Amino acid sequence: MHHADPLISAACRVDVIEVAGRIIANPRRRAVGASSAEVLALAWAVEALNSVVIEAELLVRAMQLPITGNDSHDAARDDAIQTRLANLAHQFAVMRAADNELQIEKEAS
Repeated sequence: MHHADPLISAACRVDVIEVAGRIIANPRRRAVGASSAEVLALAWAVEALNSVVIEAELLVRAMQLPITGNDSHDAARDDAIQTRLANLAHQFAVMRAADNELQIEKEAS
């Protein structure tokens, strides 16, 4: 993935799991040594993960709605569950696509 902004381009190539592991292993040394691209990539990852958590919480709430036997209420419950599931599936697909792009770039270099 190529971007006109060098920082964004560099952040797109960061393996956030590897960076997070380095920082966790030696926070005093590695946290301050993280590049701007690594920090941006970690920020994007946190934002994406937070979005997944919110959707998961909404799914749990929708699944906890009672089945009433009232067709319109039960249909609304089912629709809420399907909407949350679709949103989560989309978010997972986006995350997997980003991981796959990074893996392809690593294998090419």
